[in-house]
Amino acid sequence: MSVRYAVSLLTDPDFTARVYRARQLICGQFACWAAEMHMVHLPMSDYFILDGASAAEAALAAELEQLATRYRRVSPRFPLFNRGITTTRAVESDGNIWLDFSPEVVNESLYRLQSLVADLLERSPAVELAARRAFGPDFPPQIPLLSHANLPDSVFDGALEFSRSVTDELKVSQITRAWRLALTRFDSNAAGDDWSGGRWATDLSWTAIASYSL
Repeated sequence: MSVRYAVSLLTDPDFTARVYRARQLICGQFACWAAEMHMVHLPMSDYFILDGASAAEAALAAELEQLATRYRRVSPRFPLFNRGITTTRAVESDGNIWLDFSPEVVNESLYRLQSLVADLLERSPAVELAARRAFGPDFPPQIPLLSHANLPDSVFDGALEFSRSVTDELKVSQITRAWRLALTRFDSNAAGDDWSGGRWATDLSWTAIASYSL
């Protein structure tokens, strides 16, 4: 079993509920389940290896709790604004549709928090990261609705139109608030040592290790 960890931002439950229903419809309509293998979340880090099992989990969780507590004093339940649906499709065999929380002045708190998470992971001796990640073009702030979809162009175009219609119908707002900072453990046999490109999608399972109010 291959194991990885990640830090995520969770949004207000009412917003999350609408996004969950939208994602379920989109993934089900196009038989692409990778996005559905996760909780509804906004990733704050890539997958990473954590050496030291339960002791390292507890230590990292404690550091995240301190970070969340400090941030809550400075910017409690800060607002999050999304620009609606965006896509990435570098090759035909890998299409992605997501809610875009890209740079805006109103998202300054989100970017600052992600930078603090990156700092924490970078200085932790138990964390193995390939490279420091900061929000940008190759790591956008997003909530995935359809991931690693192997769809022909004409079908992917339909998936994009369907996604926009579904999010409109379910009244997925462009405004929500930060709710909790979460640490999650992921397990997959299929991924092996390479967790890129959705290789985990056939058998991913996850365990919530800790989450802390923002």
